[in-house]
Amino acid sequence: MICFFITKRVNNLSFELFAEPLFEKVSFTIKRGDKIGLVGPNGAGKTTILKIILDQLEPDEGSVKIENEKLGYLSQELPFQPNDTVGGFLGFSDKAKIQNALSKVSLNAPVSFSVNGEQKQIRATEKLDESFRVSSLSGGQKTKLALAKILLTRPTILILDEPTNHLDFRGLEWLEKFVNGYSGGVLVISHDRRFLDNTVNKILELDRVNNRFAEYSGNYTDYMISKEKQIARWDDEYEKQQKHKRRLELWLALKKQEASMGGDRKKGKQIRAMEKRLQREVYSDELKKPKTEKAIKNLDFGGSVHSDKLILRLENIHKKFGNKEVLKGVSFELRGKDHVLLRGENGSGKTTIIKIINGLIKPDSGEIKFGKSVNLGYFAQEHEVLDFEKNIEEEFLSTPRLKKLDKDSRKILGAFLFSGSDVFKKVSSLSLGERVRLIFAKLTNQQNELLVLDEPTNHLDIFSREAIEDALTDYDGAILMVSHDRYFLDKIKLNRIFELENGITSELY
Repeated sequence: MICFFITKRVNNLSFELFAEPLFEKVSFTIKRGDKIGLVGPNGAGKTTILKIILDQLEPDEGSVKIENEKLGYLSQELPFQPNDTVGGFLGFSDKAKIQNALSKVSLNAPVSFSVNGEQKQIRATEKLDESFRVSSLSGGQKTKLALAKILLTRPTILILDEPTNHLDFRGLEWLEKFVNGYSGGVLVISHDRRFLDNTVNKILELDRVNNRFAEYSGNYTDYMISKEKQIARWDDEYEKQQKHKRRLELWLALKKQEASMGGDRKKGKQIRAMEKRLQREVYSDELKKPKTEKAIKNLDFGGSVHSDKLILRLENIHKKFGNKEVLKGVSFELRGKDHVLLRGENGSGKTTIIKIINGLIKPDSGEIKFGKSVNLGYFAQEHEVLDFEKNIEEEFLSTPRLKKLDKDSRKILGAFLFSGSDVFKKVSSLSLGERVRLIFAKLTNQQNELLVLDEPTNHLDIFSREAIEDALTDYDGAILMVSHDRYFLDKIKLNRIFELENGITSELY
Protein backbone atom coordinates (compact mmCIF):
# COMPACT_ATOMS: atom_id res chain seq x y z
CA MET A 1 0.00 0.00 0.00
CA ILE A 2 1.38 3.42 -0.99
CA CYS A 3 0.49 6.59 0.95
CA PHE A 4 1.67 10.16 0.48
CA PHE A 5 0.06 13.18 2.06
CA ILE A 6 -1.38 16.53 1.11
CA THR A 7 -4.61 18.04 -0.27
CA LYS A 8 -6.37 15.34 -2.29
CA ARG A 9 -6.18 11.96 -0.61
CA VAL A 10 -7.41 8.57 -1.77
CA ASN A 11 -7.53 6.14 1.15
CA ASN A 12 -7.60 2.34 0.86
CA LEU A 13 -9.99 2.13 -2.09
CA SER A 14 -11.27 -1.34 -2.94
CA PHE A 15 -13.79 -2.21 -5.62
CA GLU A 16 -15.38 -5.48 -6.72
CA LEU A 17 -16.75 -6.29 -10.15
CA PHE A 18 -18.98 -9.36 -10.53
CA ALA A 19 -18.00 -10.47 -7.00
CA GLU A 20 -14.28 -10.41 -7.91
CA PRO A 21 -11.80 -7.78 -6.63
CA LEU A 22 -10.96 -5.28 -9.37
CA PHE A 23 -8.43 -3.53 -7.11
CA GLU A 24 -7.73 -3.45 -3.38
CA LYS A 25 -6.31 -0.92 -0.88
CA VAL A 26 -5.39 1.79 -3.37
CA SER A 27 -4.05 4.87 -1.55
CA PHE A 28 -2.39 8.02 -2.87
CA THR A 29 -2.57 11.81 -2.79
CA ILE A 30 -2.12 14.50 -5.43
CA LYS A 31 0.01 17.53 -4.62
CA ARG A 32 -0.21 20.90 -6.30
CA GLY A 33 2.21 20.74 -9.20
CA ASP A 34 2.24 16.93 -9.33
CA LYS A 35 1.98 15.43 -12.81
CA ILE A 36 0.95 11.82 -12.25
CA GLY A 37 0.40 9.03 -14.77
CA LEU A 38 -1.97 6.19 -13.83
CA VAL A 39 -1.04 3.09 -15.83
CA GLY A 40 -2.13 -0.52 -16.10
CA PRO A 41 -3.65 -2.87 -18.68
CA ASN A 42 -7.15 -2.45 -20.08
CA GLY A 43 -9.64 -3.64 -17.47
CA ALA A 44 -7.36 -3.04 -14.46
CA GLY A 45 -9.71 -0.40 -13.02
CA LYS A 46 -8.05 2.90 -13.97
CA THR A 47 -11.22 4.62 -15.18
CA THR A 48 -13.11 3.15 -12.21
CA ILE A 49 -10.68 4.91 -9.85
CA LEU A 50 -11.31 8.18 -11.70
CA LYS A 51 -15.07 7.74 -11.36
CA ILE A 52 -14.72 7.13 -7.61
CA ILE A 53 -12.59 10.27 -7.25
CA LEU A 54 -15.24 12.20 -9.21
CA ASP A 55 -17.99 10.81 -6.95
CA GLN A 56 -19.62 8.98 -9.86
CA LEU A 57 -19.12 5.57 -8.20
CA GLU A 58 -19.10 4.34 -4.61
CA PRO A 59 -16.12 2.20 -3.56
CA ASP A 60 -16.72 -1.03 -1.65
CA GLU A 61 -14.16 0.19 0.87
CA GLY A 62 -12.12 3.33 1.40
CA SER A 63 -12.69 7.04 0.89
CA VAL A 64 -11.69 10.10 -1.10
CA LYS A 65 -10.95 13.32 0.79
CA ILE A 66 -10.79 16.67 -0.99
CA GLU A 67 -9.51 19.74 0.87
CA ASN A 68 -9.86 23.14 -0.84
CA GLU A 69 -9.55 21.65 -4.31
CA LYS A 70 -11.66 21.94 -7.48
CA LEU A 71 -11.56 19.13 -10.01
CA GLY A 72 -11.67 19.40 -13.79
CA TYR A 73 -12.34 16.17 -15.72
CA LEU A 74 -11.62 15.48 -19.39
CA SER A 75 -13.43 12.27 -20.32
CA GLN A 76 -12.19 9.79 -22.91
CA GLU A 77 -15.58 10.15 -24.63
CA LEU A 78 -15.97 13.85 -25.40
CA PRO A 79 -19.27 15.31 -24.09
CA PHE A 80 -20.78 16.91 -27.20
CA GLN A 81 -24.36 16.88 -28.48
CA PRO A 82 -25.05 16.58 -32.25
CA ASN A 83 -26.28 20.18 -32.66
CA ASP A 84 -23.80 21.91 -30.33
CA THR A 85 -22.15 25.11 -31.48
CA VAL A 86 -18.88 26.35 -29.99
CA GLY A 87 -20.64 29.14 -28.09
CA GLY A 88 -23.52 26.93 -26.99
CA PHE A 89 -21.18 24.26 -25.67
CA LEU A 90 -19.11 26.80 -23.72
CA GLY A 91 -22.31 28.34 -22.34
CA PHE A 92 -21.61 31.88 -23.51
CA SER A 93 -23.13 34.30 -25.98
CA ASP A 94 -20.52 36.99 -25.28
CA LYS A 95 -17.98 36.83 -28.14
CA ALA A 96 -15.14 38.27 -26.07
CA LYS A 97 -15.59 35.63 -23.36
CA ILE A 98 -15.75 32.88 -25.96
CA GLN A 99 -12.54 34.05 -27.64
CA ASN A 100 -10.82 34.38 -24.27
CA ALA A 101 -11.77 30.77 -23.41
CA LEU A 102 -10.58 29.53 -26.81
CA SER A 103 -7.27 31.40 -26.49
CA LYS A 104 -6.43 29.38 -23.37
CA VAL A 105 -6.28 26.22 -25.51
CA SER A 106 -4.74 27.82 -28.65
CA LEU A 107 -7.92 27.60 -30.73
CA ASN A 108 -7.67 31.21 -31.88
CA ALA A 109 -3.97 31.99 -31.59
CA PRO A 110 -0.87 31.24 -33.67
CA VAL A 111 0.32 27.68 -33.12
CA SER A 112 4.02 27.08 -32.38
CA PHE A 113 5.80 23.83 -33.16
CA SER A 114 9.35 22.61 -33.73
CA VAL A 115 10.98 21.10 -36.80
CA ASN A 116 14.36 19.45 -36.18
CA GLY A 117 14.74 21.53 -33.02
CA GLU A 118 13.94 24.84 -34.75
CA GLN A 119 10.90 26.68 -33.40
CA LYS A 120 8.33 27.68 -36.05
CA GLN A 121 4.96 29.44 -35.95
CA ILE A 122 1.95 29.18 -38.23
CA ARG A 123 -1.06 31.42 -38.60
CA ALA A 124 -4.11 30.72 -36.46
CA THR A 125 -5.50 27.97 -38.68
CA GLU A 126 -7.63 26.75 -35.77
CA LYS A 127 -9.41 30.06 -35.21
CA LEU A 128 -13.06 29.41 -34.36
CA ASP A 129 -16.05 31.57 -33.61
CA GLU A 130 -19.17 30.97 -31.54
CA SER A 131 -21.30 29.79 -34.50
CA PHE A 132 -19.08 26.87 -35.55
CA ARG A 133 -20.78 23.47 -35.31
CA VAL A 134 -18.79 21.22 -32.97
CA SER A 135 -19.58 18.25 -35.24
CA SER A 136 -17.51 19.91 -38.01
CA LEU A 137 -14.36 20.10 -35.86
CA SER A 138 -11.48 17.65 -35.95
CA GLY A 139 -10.93 15.25 -33.05
CA GLY A 140 -8.04 17.39 -31.80
CA GLN A 141 -10.12 20.58 -31.92
CA LYS A 142 -12.90 18.85 -29.98
CA THR A 143 -10.41 17.79 -27.30
CA LYS A 144 -9.16 21.37 -26.96
CA LEU A 145 -12.71 22.73 -26.86
CA ALA A 146 -13.70 20.31 -24.09
CA LEU A 147 -10.60 21.37 -22.17
CA ALA A 148 -11.49 25.06 -22.67
CA LYS A 149 -14.86 24.47 -20.98
CA ILE A 150 -13.16 22.70 -18.07
CA LEU A 151 -10.71 25.58 -17.58
CA LEU A 152 -13.63 28.03 -17.25
CA THR A 153 -14.37 26.43 -13.85
CA ARG A 154 -10.81 27.28 -12.66
CA PRO A 155 -9.88 23.76 -11.51
CA THR A 156 -6.90 23.22 -9.22
CA ILE A 157 -6.55 19.56 -10.24
CA LEU A 158 -7.05 18.22 -13.78
CA ILE A 159 -8.07 14.60 -14.34
CA LEU A 160 -7.45 13.52 -17.93
CA ASP A 161 -8.61 10.19 -19.38
CA GLU A 162 -6.69 9.32 -22.59
CA PRO A 163 -6.33 12.98 -23.67
CA THR A 164 -3.99 12.24 -26.60
CA ASN A 165 -6.28 9.93 -28.58
CA HIS A 166 -7.49 12.50 -31.13
CA LEU A 167 -4.47 14.79 -31.35
CA ASP A 168 -2.07 15.23 -34.25
CA PHE A 169 1.66 15.86 -33.73
CA ARG A 170 1.21 19.60 -33.19
CA GLY A 171 -1.70 18.95 -30.86
CA LEU A 172 0.42 16.52 -28.86
CA GLU A 173 3.23 19.05 -28.55
CA TRP A 174 0.72 21.70 -27.46
CA LEU A 175 -0.84 19.39 -24.84
CA GLU A 176 2.57 18.50 -23.41
CA LYS A 177 3.43 22.19 -23.01
CA PHE A 178 0.02 22.85 -21.47
CA VAL A 179 0.35 20.05 -18.90
CA ASN A 180 3.94 20.99 -18.03
CA GLY A 181 2.95 24.62 -17.54
CA TYR A 182 -0.21 23.93 -15.53
CA SER A 183 0.24 25.11 -11.94
CA GLY A 184 -2.24 22.68 -10.37
CA GLY A 185 -2.05 18.92 -10.04
CA VAL A 186 -2.66 16.59 -12.99
CA LEU A 187 -3.72 12.94 -12.87
CA VAL A 188 -3.70 11.37 -16.32
CA ILE A 189 -4.58 7.96 -17.73
CA SER A 190 -2.63 7.45 -20.94
CA HIS A 191 -1.16 4.64 -23.00
CA ASP A 192 0.94 7.18 -24.93
CA ARG A 193 4.40 6.37 -23.62
CA ARG A 194 6.11 9.39 -25.20
CA PHE A 195 3.49 11.72 -23.70
CA LEU A 196 4.09 10.18 -20.26
CA ASP A 197 7.85 10.51 -20.72
CA ASN A 198 7.49 14.19 -21.57
CA THR A 199 5.01 15.24 -18.86
CA VAL A 200 4.75 13.20 -15.65
CA ASN A 201 6.96 13.06 -12.56
CA LYS A 202 5.24 10.07 -10.92
CA ILE A 203 3.70 6.84 -12.12
CA LEU A 204 0.96 4.96 -10.26
CA GLU A 205 0.63 1.38 -11.45
CA LEU A 206 -2.35 -0.95 -11.12
CA ASP A 207 -0.74 -4.39 -11.45
CA ARG A 208 -3.74 -6.66 -11.87
CA VAL A 209 -1.99 -10.02 -12.21
CA ASN A 210 0.05 -9.56 -9.03
CA ASN A 211 -2.80 -7.76 -7.23
CA ARG A 212 -0.55 -4.82 -6.36
CA PHE A 213 -0.67 -1.04 -6.45
CA ALA A 214 2.64 0.83 -6.51
CA GLU A 215 4.12 4.31 -6.94
CA TYR A 216 7.27 5.08 -8.94
CA SER A 217 9.16 8.37 -9.15
CA GLY A 218 9.96 9.82 -12.55
CA ASN A 219 8.48 9.45 -16.02
CA TYR A 220 7.44 6.35 -17.96
CA THR A 221 10.98 5.28 -18.87
CA ASP A 222 12.11 5.70 -15.26
CA TYR A 223 9.14 3.60 -14.17
CA MET A 224 9.97 0.78 -16.59
CA ILE A 225 13.61 0.67 -15.43
CA SER A 226 12.60 0.69 -11.75
CA LYS A 227 9.90 -1.93 -12.27
CA GLU A 228 12.26 -4.27 -14.13
CA LYS A 229 14.76 -4.06 -11.26
CA GLN A 230 11.97 -4.51 -8.69
CA ILE A 231 10.61 -7.61 -10.45
CA ALA A 232 14.13 -9.06 -10.70
CA ARG A 233 14.65 -8.56 -6.93
CA TRP A 234 11.24 -10.00 -6.18
CA ASP A 235 11.94 -13.06 -8.34
CA ASP A 236 15.34 -13.54 -6.67
CA GLU A 237 13.82 -13.27 -3.18
CA TYR A 238 11.06 -15.68 -4.16
CA GLU A 239 13.57 -18.29 -5.39
CA LYS A 240 15.67 -17.92 -2.23
CA GLN A 241 12.62 -18.35 -0.02
CA GLN A 242 11.43 -21.38 -2.00
CA LYS A 243 14.88 -22.98 -1.70
CA HIS A 244 14.85 -22.32 2.07
CA LYS A 245 11.31 -23.71 2.31
CA ARG A 246 12.21 -26.92 0.46
CA ARG A 247 15.24 -27.48 2.69
CA LEU A 248 13.24 -27.04 5.92
CA GLU A 249 10.31 -29.12 4.68
CA LEU A 250 12.66 -31.94 3.63
CA TRP A 251 14.31 -31.90 7.08
CA LEU A 252 10.86 -31.97 8.72
CA ALA A 253 9.66 -34.84 6.54
CA LEU A 254 12.77 -36.90 7.39
CA LYS A 255 12.39 -36.28 11.15
CA LYS A 256 8.72 -37.25 10.99
CA GLN A 257 9.64 -40.43 9.19
CA GLU A 258 12.29 -41.22 11.81
CA ALA A 259 9.85 -40.45 14.63
CA SER A 260 7.26 -42.82 13.18
CA MET A 261 9.79 -45.65 13.42
CA GLY A 262 10.69 -45.11 17.09
CA GLY A 263 9.68 -43.28 20.24
CA ASP A 264 12.49 -40.78 20.53
CA ARG A 265 11.04 -37.79 22.48
CA LYS A 266 13.79 -35.51 21.26
CA LYS A 267 12.59 -35.92 17.69
CA GLY A 268 9.11 -34.82 18.72
CA LYS A 269 10.51 -31.61 20.22
CA GLN A 270 12.66 -31.06 17.11
CA ILE A 271 9.62 -31.55 14.85
CA ARG A 272 7.52 -29.05 16.80
CA ALA A 273 10.39 -26.54 16.78
CA MET A 274 10.82 -26.93 13.01
CA GLU A 275 7.08 -26.51 12.39
CA LYS A 276 7.18 -23.22 14.32
CA ARG A 277 10.27 -22.14 12.41
CA LEU A 278 8.59 -22.89 9.07
CA GLN A 279 5.54 -20.92 10.11
CA ARG A 280 7.68 -18.00 11.28
CA GLU A 281 10.23 -17.90 8.45
CA VAL A 282 8.11 -19.01 5.47
CA TYR A 283 4.39 -19.62 5.84
CA SER A 284 3.51 -16.39 7.69
CA ASP A 285 5.02 -14.23 4.93
CA GLU A 286 5.36 -16.48 1.90
CA LEU A 287 6.12 -14.64 -1.31
CA LYS A 288 4.15 -15.30 -4.48
CA LYS A 289 6.01 -15.81 -7.73
CA PRO A 290 5.77 -12.58 -9.75
CA LYS A 291 3.56 -12.91 -12.80
CA THR A 292 3.56 -11.07 -16.10
CA GLU A 293 0.44 -9.51 -17.59
CA LYS A 294 -1.26 -11.50 -20.31
CA ALA A 295 -0.57 -9.98 -23.71
CA ILE A 296 -1.33 -10.78 -27.31
CA LYS A 297 0.92 -13.61 -28.44
CA ASN A 298 1.85 -15.44 -31.65
CA LEU A 299 1.29 -12.23 -33.60
CA ASP A 300 2.52 -12.74 -37.16
CA PHE A 301 1.23 -10.77 -40.12
CA GLY A 302 2.76 -13.15 -42.65
CA GLY A 303 3.05 -11.81 -46.19
CA SER A 304 6.30 -11.35 -48.09
CA VAL A 305 7.15 -9.45 -51.26
CA HIS A 306 10.18 -8.82 -53.44
CA SER A 307 11.91 -5.55 -52.57
CA ASP A 308 11.34 -4.02 -56.07
CA LYS A 309 7.73 -5.12 -56.58
CA LEU A 310 5.16 -2.39 -57.24
CA ILE A 311 2.71 -2.45 -54.34
CA LEU A 312 0.62 0.70 -54.82
CA ARG A 313 0.68 3.82 -56.98
CA LEU A 314 -1.51 6.92 -56.63
CA GLU A 315 -1.39 9.39 -59.52
CA ASN A 316 -2.84 12.91 -59.30
CA ILE A 317 -5.73 12.08 -56.93
CA HIS A 318 -8.28 14.87 -56.45
CA LYS A 319 -11.23 14.87 -54.04
CA LYS A 320 -13.78 17.52 -53.04
CA PHE A 321 -16.39 17.46 -50.28
CA GLY A 322 -18.90 20.16 -51.14
CA ASN A 323 -16.91 23.28 -51.97
CA LYS A 324 -13.83 22.14 -50.05
CA GLU A 325 -11.08 20.54 -52.12
CA VAL A 326 -9.36 18.18 -49.67
CA LEU A 327 -6.98 16.45 -52.10
CA LYS A 328 -5.42 18.51 -54.90
CA GLY A 329 -3.27 16.05 -56.82
CA VAL A 330 -1.91 13.44 -54.43
CA SER A 331 0.73 11.19 -55.96
CA PHE A 332 3.04 8.61 -54.38
CA GLU A 333 4.23 5.06 -54.83
CA LEU A 334 5.01 2.11 -52.53
CA ARG A 335 7.33 -0.71 -53.51
CA GLY A 336 8.44 -3.94 -51.89
CA LYS A 337 8.92 -3.75 -48.16
CA ASP A 338 8.31 0.01 -47.81
CA HIS A 339 7.14 0.94 -44.30
CA VAL A 340 5.62 4.39 -44.79
CA LEU A 341 4.09 6.98 -42.47
CA LEU A 342 1.43 9.26 -43.95
CA ARG A 343 1.38 12.32 -41.72
CA GLY A 344 -0.37 15.67 -41.63
CA GLU A 345 -2.53 17.85 -39.40
CA ASN A 346 -5.95 16.68 -38.29
CA GLY A 347 -8.41 17.36 -41.12
CA SER A 348 -5.70 17.39 -43.81
CA GLY A 349 -7.19 14.39 -45.63
CA LYS A 350 -5.14 11.42 -44.43
CA THR A 351 -8.15 9.22 -43.72
CA THR A 352 -9.68 10.29 -47.05
CA ILE A 353 -6.61 8.91 -48.85
CA ILE A 354 -6.83 5.71 -46.81
CA LYS A 355 -10.51 5.25 -47.71
CA ILE A 356 -9.85 5.92 -51.39
CA ILE A 357 -7.13 3.24 -51.39
CA ASN A 358 -9.59 0.80 -49.80
CA GLY A 359 -12.34 1.59 -52.34
CA LEU A 360 -14.63 3.14 -49.71
CA ILE A 361 -14.56 6.57 -51.38
CA LYS A 362 -14.17 7.32 -55.09
CA PRO A 363 -11.75 10.06 -56.11
CA ASP A 364 -13.04 12.83 -58.35
CA SER A 365 -10.09 12.23 -60.66
CA GLY A 366 -6.76 10.45 -60.75
CA GLU A 367 -5.66 6.83 -60.88
CA ILE A 368 -4.97 4.13 -58.29
CA LYS A 369 -2.95 1.11 -59.31
CA PHE A 370 -2.08 -1.99 -57.26
CA GLY A 371 0.76 -4.36 -58.04
CA LYS A 372 -0.03 -7.81 -59.39
CA SER A 373 -1.65 -10.13 -56.81
CA VAL A 374 -1.31 -7.63 -53.95
CA ASN A 375 -3.67 -8.44 -51.09
CA LEU A 376 -4.51 -5.56 -48.79
CA GLY A 377 -5.31 -5.69 -45.08
CA TYR A 378 -7.07 -2.64 -43.61
CA PHE A 379 -7.30 -1.31 -40.07
CA ALA A 380 -10.02 1.37 -39.89
CA GLN A 381 -9.73 4.06 -37.20
CA GLU A 382 -13.48 3.86 -36.44
CA HIS A 383 -13.48 0.03 -36.62
CA GLU A 384 -16.10 0.04 -39.39
CA VAL A 385 -14.46 -3.04 -40.91
CA LEU A 386 -16.28 -5.06 -38.20
CA ASP A 387 -19.87 -6.32 -38.38
CA PHE A 388 -21.29 -5.23 -35.03
CA GLU A 389 -24.20 -7.69 -35.25
CA LYS A 390 -21.99 -10.78 -35.25
CA ASN A 391 -20.33 -12.39 -32.27
CA ILE A 392 -16.54 -12.54 -32.01
CA GLU A 393 -16.14 -16.03 -33.45
CA GLU A 394 -18.55 -15.38 -36.33
CA GLU A 395 -16.77 -12.15 -37.20
CA PHE A 396 -13.35 -13.84 -37.13
CA LEU A 397 -14.50 -16.70 -39.36
CA SER A 398 -16.03 -14.25 -41.85
CA THR A 399 -12.58 -12.70 -42.51
CA PRO A 400 -11.97 -12.38 -46.29
CA ARG A 401 -9.15 -14.61 -47.53
CA LEU A 402 -8.95 -16.31 -44.14
CA LYS A 403 -5.95 -18.58 -44.41
CA LYS A 404 -6.31 -22.29 -43.70
CA LEU A 405 -6.27 -22.54 -39.94
CA ASP A 406 -3.67 -24.87 -38.47
CA LYS A 407 -5.43 -24.69 -35.10
CA ASP A 408 -8.94 -24.24 -33.75
CA SER A 409 -10.31 -20.72 -34.26
CA ARG A 410 -10.95 -20.44 -30.50
CA LYS A 411 -7.28 -21.10 -29.76
CA ILE A 412 -6.35 -18.32 -32.17
CA LEU A 413 -8.83 -15.97 -30.51
CA GLY A 414 -7.46 -17.04 -27.12
CA ALA A 415 -4.05 -15.74 -28.20
CA PHE A 416 -5.77 -12.36 -28.64
CA LEU A 417 -7.18 -12.60 -25.08
CA PHE A 418 -10.68 -13.79 -26.03
CA SER A 419 -11.10 -16.90 -23.89
CA GLY A 420 -13.96 -19.23 -22.99
CA SER A 421 -17.42 -17.78 -23.51
CA ASP A 422 -15.91 -14.44 -24.67
CA VAL A 423 -16.12 -15.70 -28.25
CA PHE A 424 -19.93 -15.48 -28.07
CA LYS A 425 -19.94 -11.78 -27.16
CA LYS A 426 -21.47 -9.50 -29.76
CA VAL A 427 -18.99 -7.18 -31.43
CA SER A 428 -21.27 -4.26 -30.51
CA SER A 429 -20.75 -5.03 -26.80
CA LEU A 430 -16.94 -5.01 -26.95
CA SER A 431 -14.76 -2.25 -25.54
CA LEU A 432 -12.74 -0.19 -28.01
CA GLY A 433 -9.57 -2.04 -27.01
CA GLU A 434 -11.26 -5.41 -27.56
CA ARG A 435 -12.41 -4.36 -31.03
CA VAL A 436 -8.83 -3.41 -31.92
CA ARG A 437 -7.59 -6.84 -30.80
CA LEU A 438 -10.28 -8.55 -32.92
CA ILE A 439 -9.25 -6.60 -36.02
CA PHE A 440 -5.64 -7.68 -35.50
CA ALA A 441 -6.74 -11.30 -35.03
CA LYS A 442 -8.32 -11.06 -38.49
CA LEU A 443 -5.36 -9.29 -40.11
CA THR A 444 -2.82 -11.82 -38.85
CA ASN A 445 -4.78 -14.70 -40.34
CA GLN A 446 -4.72 -13.35 -43.86
CA GLN A 447 -1.72 -13.29 -46.14
CA ASN A 448 -1.42 -9.56 -46.92
CA GLU A 449 1.35 -8.00 -48.96
CA LEU A 450 0.14 -4.51 -47.93
CA LEU A 451 -1.17 -3.33 -44.56
CA VAL A 452 -3.04 -0.01 -44.50
CA LEU A 453 -3.34 1.03 -40.85
CA ASP A 454 -5.26 4.11 -39.67
CA GLU A 455 -4.41 4.89 -36.00
CA PRO A 456 -4.04 1.21 -35.03
CA THR A 457 -2.85 1.75 -31.45
CA ASN A 458 -5.67 4.00 -30.23
CA HIS A 459 -7.46 2.37 -27.25
CA LEU A 460 -4.81 -0.36 -26.81
CA ASP A 461 -2.97 -0.82 -23.54
CA ILE A 462 0.82 -0.69 -23.48
CA PHE A 463 1.28 -4.48 -23.38
CA SER A 464 -0.75 -4.93 -26.58
CA ARG A 465 1.03 -2.01 -28.29
CA GLU A 466 4.37 -3.66 -27.62
CA ALA A 467 3.20 -6.96 -29.14
CA ILE A 468 1.99 -5.18 -32.29
CA GLU A 469 5.23 -3.17 -32.51
CA ASP A 470 7.26 -6.38 -32.54
CA ALA A 471 5.07 -8.01 -35.19
CA LEU A 472 5.07 -4.98 -37.51
CA THR A 473 8.85 -4.62 -37.16
CA ASP A 474 9.21 -8.21 -38.40
CA TYR A 475 6.57 -7.84 -41.16
CA ASP A 476 8.02 -8.59 -44.59
CA GLY A 477 5.39 -6.76 -46.64
CA ALA A 478 4.57 -3.09 -47.22
CA ILE A 479 2.90 -0.79 -44.68
CA LEU A 480 1.09 2.51 -45.16
CA MET A 481 0.48 3.92 -41.69
CA VAL A 482 -1.39 6.86 -40.18
CA SER A 483 -0.43 7.21 -36.51
CA HIS A 484 0.38 9.88 -33.93
CA ASP A 485 1.88 7.41 -31.45
CA ARG A 486 5.47 8.66 -31.52
CA TYR A 487 6.91 5.92 -29.31
CA PHE A 488 5.24 3.31 -31.52
CA LEU A 489 6.50 4.93 -34.74
CA ASP A 490 10.06 4.96 -33.46
CA LYS A 491 9.87 1.22 -32.82
CA ILE A 492 8.54 -0.12 -36.13
CA LYS A 493 11.40 1.06 -38.36
CA LEU A 494 9.71 3.29 -40.93
CA ASN A 495 11.85 3.98 -43.98
CA ARG A 496 9.76 6.76 -45.60
CA ILE A 497 7.49 9.62 -44.51
CA PHE A 498 4.92 11.38 -46.73
CA GLU A 499 3.66 14.76 -45.49
CA LEU A 500 0.13 15.75 -46.55
CA GLU A 501 -0.30 19.52 -46.58
CA ASN A 502 -2.66 21.77 -48.56
CA GLY A 503 -4.03 18.76 -50.41
CA ILE A 504 -0.75 17.41 -51.81
CA THR A 505 1.92 15.04 -50.54
CA SER A 506 5.66 15.55 -50.32
CA GLU A 507 8.25 13.02 -49.23
CA LEU A 508 10.25 14.09 -46.17
CA TYR A 509 12.68 11.18 -46.52
